[in-house]
Amino acid sequence: MNNLRVFFLICAATVIIAFSAQPYAAAISYSGFAKKVNADRQIGNPDAAVTIIEYSDFQCPWCGKFEKEDLPYIIKKYVKTGKIFMQFRDFPLTLIHKYAFKGAEYADCAALQGKYMPVRSLLYKYQSYWSAMGDLYYFLKTHAKGIINLKKEESCVKSGLPRKLIKSNISSGTNAKVSGTPTFLIYRGLILYKKVTGYKPLPVMNKILKNALQ
Repeated sequence: MNNLRVFFLICAATVIIAFSAQPYAAAISYSGFAKKVNADRQIGNPDAAVTIIEYSDFQCPWCGKFEKEDLPYIIKKYVKTGKIFMQFRDFPLTLIHKYAFKGAEYADCAALQGKYMPVRSLLYKYQSYWSAMGDLYYFLKTHAKGIINLKKEESCVKSGLPRKLIKSNISSGTNAKVSGTPTFLIYRGLILYKKVTGYKPLPVMNKILKNALQ
């Protein structure tokens, strides 16, 4: 009886050790990953009259300009007031931006931890710094301390799940005739109202959004 009890204890311990050693995100399906990431890559009221889907590249300087100078205004005036719902999608231009795909992988893995927007903001704020260095792991280790669990982040990137999602985003963007970044698809309900390609000065974008809401 004692030997049998020891046997079951050993088996239980083996299962626990094996489970705890399993890489982060390995147990989640791609569909589960995509659902969780997409939920964290959106801000505002899903029932808003207007939805903006932005396709962007983390090394794109015009995407960075929009992120730093214009997005805070749009969030304050339109998103937080419930008028506009925003969704963010990856569209790394890998032919000209060597580390854009890797940046998207880390941002999407941050979304798995519920931290997409903070990490997105960091990547754009220090765009020139990490772009010159190319080491996203080191960058986040020094700049995202206390925001994300870096071990989970690295395990997620290595799982291949974000790569699959990014390729899906690129495919959907290509189907929508996205050819550069940033590109904004502005919807009234389910109907595409306007596609805005490239960065537009805030007064121009503001006018477009006001017209979309009329």
